Amino acid sequence: MNILIDVNHPAQVHYFRNLYRELSGEHKVFFSSKEVPIIDSLFLAYEIPYYSYGKKKDSIAQKAINQVRYDLECLRLQKKLDIDIALGSSASNVHAALFTKAISIATTDSDLTVLPFAAKFVYPFADYLMTPETLAFQKHKKQICYPGYQELAYLHPNRFTPDPEVVFSCGLTEGDPFFVLRFTAFKAHHDIGMYGLSREQKWDLIRLLEPHGKVMITSEVNDPEFVKYHIPLAPEKIHSLLYYASMLICDSQTMTTEAAILGTPAFRCNTFAGKLTVIEEIEKYYDLAYSYHPRHFDWMLKKIGEVLSDEDYKQKWSEKRKTLLRDKIDVTAFWAWMLENVPGSLEAMRAKKVDFDRFR
Repeated sequence: MNILIDVNHPAQVHYFRNLYRELSGEHKVFFSSKEVPIIDSLFLAYEIPYYSYGKKKDSIAQKAINQVRYDLECLRLQKKLDIDIALGSSASNVHAALFTKAISIATTDSDLTVLPFAAKFVYPFADYLMTPETLAFQKHKKQICYPGYQELAYLHPNRFTPDPEVVFSCGLTEGDPFFVLRFTAFKAHHDIGMYGLSREQKWDLIRLLEPHGKVMITSEVNDPEFVKYHIPLAPEKIHSLLYYASMLICDSQTMTTEAAILGTPAFRCNTFAGKLTVIEEIEKYYDLAYSYHPRHFDWMLKKIGEVLSDEDYKQKWSEKRKTLLRDKIDVTAFWAWMLENVPGSLEAMRAKKVDFDRFR
């Protein structure tokens, strides 16, 4: 079987890298992507070859203009590689599969209401839309769901062991308190009109946290003001850092979920607050994260202070994490089974006749 995974976000390298190892023995798994420095770095770190569509454009207008070119290049690639399954959240993979024999399985963990472009121009053309089961209420002609999150494809205990050397490489010793701050650029098509932390709010966070431990910043925004806080760490090491961190404060969706799954308190401040069901479940059901609109920034500061005042909060988050992991599955194991058993597995999922306990 020939599988093409088209990557358009760094997190997607993590989503599918274990699947690549799992299936490559008996199947051919190919990756394609636009050229983005952090994506290139991750592919290199994990020794995964990929086909390039050229440099990614930042502006929405440029992205729209180039979409047709990306679609045509993906179509040529699917035909050249004789692709059987087109997997991932890429518009190009779905569009190209309309003109090849490939079965397209689109993936997302976001509500369709916050993905207007994809909801209108991508997912209706996919053969299947695969989402976490907490998004089962979404409407799609062939939606398939699983009890997990995409981040559990690489952060499930079966797949992830934290590396304590990461802490030492950042100038800390084991047990030292430290805080990770993550700032995003809001350049994706679904980020139009959305925003996160302001410059002043970032400084307020630093002033609040510094008396309690070291502050480290990872950012998509090149801001010289915060350069002394930047983390000297390869991107593939960030999850170990999150595991050992005292807390994550960010305006990122993905890293919020990652930190929560790892048992680290996660605070998110952006205008997506309250709009993403997966993170709402992590917040409201498992109490592992908290989200705030930027206009409620002061509420977040108060909550951070409350958590910091509890000497046992990391242990409490560890227990909450165990509850989440009991409910969820090893997503890579499930994806591997699903792909190896297409088309029967897809129909079994549609009929809700899959025993997910085998993947726990």
